[in-house]
Amino acid sequence: MPRTPLPTVRGARGSGRGDDCGRGAILANPMTDEAASRRVTERLAALREADGRLARALKATTAHVSSLPETAIDMEPAEAIAAAIAALREPLPAELLALAAAEEVSTRQGLDLVGGGPEPSSATASNAVQGAYGAVGEASGAAASLFATGRLMFEGAACDLAVDRMKTYAQATRALNALLPQVVGWELREEGLACHCVCPMCGLGACGCIWASLHNIDLAWGGAGLAEPDEHGIPLRSPPRPGSQLAAAGVHQWDRVVAVDDQAVRAPAELQTALRRHAIGEEVRLRIEHNGDSREVVVRHASDLP
Repeated sequence: MPRTPLPTVRGARGSGRGDDCGRGAILANPMTDEAASRRVTERLAALREADGRLARALKATTAHVSSLPETAIDMEPAEAIAAAIAALREPLPAELLALAAAEEVSTRQGLDLVGGGPEPSSATASNAVQGAYGAVGEASGAAASLFATGRLMFEGAACDLAVDRMKTYAQATRALNALLPQVVGWELREEGLACHCVCPMCGLGACGCIWASLHNIDLAWGGAGLAEPDEHGIPLRSPPRPGSQLAAAGVHQWDRVVAVDDQAVRAPAELQTALRRHAIGEEVRLRIEHNGDSREVVVRHASDLP
């Protein structure tokens, strides 16, 4: 069967994002080489299949997360996942259509990027998020391999596609990082397992461990963590622990601690420091904001880390 003619790409769509991949008309045209075009085609096929598995895993994650109570977690990361799924639906660059139709991958082109296969089996939302982590890792590896192959085989459009995909995968990873600690915390609460931390903040019932998880996961991935103080106070990302002082005072999830002893607090570290100015058992005045209304709650410094 004759092969579909392969295009020569000269400076296509930026040609490798600011470098010289695909440029240089005075060079020979390696894409006329059968083996070279086959390598790019194989990498492209692997990426498209990985894209499909990732899209299905992200869809499963979205379905599980959307089934949680509306106030259970911050839903903004789920919106970022929806944007990533939309990006995976984008068609291949025109320069790569001939490669995608080549004989080596002709049986794979019916792949539906948002369906066409079983979704990951996940008993819980956290399992779904973990499954998406695995899928995004596989897809990232496929994109990196496509970029390197496209670079070496002088195929600028392949480089561009790989870079676009890697940016999408990074976006999805950031969203998964933001979702997982919140989902795990919700699932533990559903099992009756409240926060066991004895730091000053958690000791009052205002769990700071979800915040710490989000902060440190972001740091581990090269981000800044939750470094920017919130001028509107500290949102309680989970409901106060049952039986705690804040629960008894009628404080709710997503209420904000805006001040301690009339001193504004904008981050958990500031809240912890303010609480530690009091000895165990001493009274502390907290300013709590709920739906724009604020009130004072008097509690006692209950516990601290050893």
